Amino acid sequence: MWLCGCVLLALGQQAAQAQSSVDTVSQAAAPGVVIGDSIVKGVVGVAHVPDWQRLGSLPPPPPPTPEPGNVPLHRDASRTYEQHIQGRDYPVLVHTAIRPFRNVDMRGWGDPDYAYPDLRPLAGRNFIERAWNYAAYGHVLSLERENLRLYIDPLVEFSVGGDLAADGEELYTNTRGLLVRGQIGRTVSFETSFRENQAKLPGYLTDFVREFRVVPGQGRTRRFKERGVDYANAMGSISWSPTAIFNLQFGHGQHFIGEGYRSLLLSDNAYPAPFLQLRTKVWRLEYMNLFTQYTDLTGTSNFITGFPRKYASFHYLSYAPTDWAQIGLFEAIVWQGSDSGYVRGFDVNYLNPVIFYRPVEFGLGSPDNAALGLNAKLTPFKGAALNGIVFYGQVFLDDLDIARSREGENFYRNKWAWQAGLKWFKPGGIENLFFRAEYNRIRPYVYAHKVARQSFTHYNQPLAHPLGANADELVLILAHRYKRLYGEAKLTWARYGDDTLGSHYGSDLFVSDFEIPNFPEAYGVQTLQGVDTRVIGASGRVGYLINPVARWTLELAVDYRQLDNAAGKTERSVWLQFGMRSNLFNRYYDF
Repeated sequence: MWLCGCVLLALGQQAAQAQSSVDTVSQAAAPGVVIGDSIVKGVVGVAHVPDWQRLGSLPPPPPPTPEPGNVPLHRDASRTYEQHIQGRDYPVLVHTAIRPFRNVDMRGWGDPDYAYPDLRPLAGRNFIERAWNYAAYGHVLSLERENLRLYIDPLVEFSVGGDLAADGEELYTNTRGLLVRGQIGRTVSFETSFRENQAKLPGYLTDFVREFRVVPGQGRTRRFKERGVDYANAMGSISWSPTAIFNLQFGHGQHFIGEGYRSLLLSDNAYPAPFLQLRTKVWRLEYMNLFTQYTDLTGTSNFITGFPRKYASFHYLSYAPTDWAQIGLFEAIVWQGSDSGYVRGFDVNYLNPVIFYRPVEFGLGSPDNAALGLNAKLTPFKGAALNGIVFYGQVFLDDLDIARSREGENFYRNKWAWQAGLKWFKPGGIENLFFRAEYNRIRPYVYAHKVARQSFTHYNQPLAHPLGANADELVLILAHRYKRLYGEAKLTWARYGDDTLGSHYGSDLFVSDFEIPNFPEAYGVQTLQGVDTRVIGASGRVGYLINPVARWTLELAVDYRQLDNAAGKTERSVWLQFGMRSNLFNRYYDF
């Protein structure tokens, strides 16, 4: 371990010197070019098109202080920036499976000036043009000084609609909040947000809220009027980059590992959680350590300590052997903070950033929930027509007992999941066009554990796929943006094996493995065992991007969902809605 630390330190010093040389040469080669400045700064004069954009080449290097903070996790925002950095011709290595992206790593593409080159401000010759530029390109409040930048924007969603499958029952969402982002000096940035919400949701989501006491991914609820819900959520983090090699973030937020619409390793499906993250980038490697605290809402809350806590530690090592491939190794462990006998808290044995968890767990004699995973991405084609094709996949391994598997087929402890997908940026060379096809398959009892509190869950939701386990799913997405107009069509088709009263077929992550039929001699475990349940979802969105900085949009959307199972259960909803919203966070209602 000491030797690994020395090697990393030596490589870090060499890479820092190399990075310093590159930045010096780059700045000398492109004097006067500024990427990180806000679009608002250019509205007082005549807008111009940079030479790199006019000639169709790549942008110049970034300034010393790019946009602060992280790129939003919302798929529209990530996709807009990602189309520029996924190609093989992009000059800087970005490990795209680690999300949210950091603006400083994206060499300026996190700045809306360059992520949206087809959106240009007006000349600013009169009050009307200046007012338009302020509303369509600027932050509501901004402060820029020599060692301080501060941006403040409201977070809103005011949408109305109805469920056409429920006699047009009125539905709505009313969100008010605030987003504050900033940077202090060249090494420290911060962001914080708060949202207060009231909503009336379709029937299937209302049933989910009643059962699990949370709005998916958005926190605990209390009753609002007759059938509405009231809920609030907050996120925030502070980021420190002492060198070009290391980044340390501490806060309350969400993370995503992978290239897909879903992640089978770690996703932003569940509510934000407290975290400490260390990212180390050397040569063609990037190494992420993530330490988190999760909340078990299935337990009993008390006045002093609240709901029971559990902790998790994640390692993810990404390696890019060539400019067309990235491979990532994933490791995770989850343990409960206390039980009826003692208070364990955060186990310092899992704090070591350079170590394998499984030997430590075995040495401690602890029954913690450990898992391994693999993530891969290939961009094998060059040229304008095929450069944007990305093949990706994941494998998640929760348990594997080879010795017991020899005694019979499909032993319950063979817990694994896999994903395969393709995404295509700019198909046929059409700017801002995107296509995705993805398949996910998860065996029964994956992510669960003998100690139910140690499952891969948080706030009554899975940390990975919304369906939990014992499921498979196909996702198809087609999206396009033309200047400020955008649209998306999405189709999901999923199957899972549901439980019956008193049975445990493997989809419920909150049930102990001790409840598995014939435990511990459970053989013959098949994916999709249980009550055959099928969910079809189809959604369409069209909208207008008001402001790419604050990501305010006007949007008309329709979401169709139908569930049928072998026990005769049927659910159907057609959710039509229109409104204004800040598209900065993902909401996974398609389950």
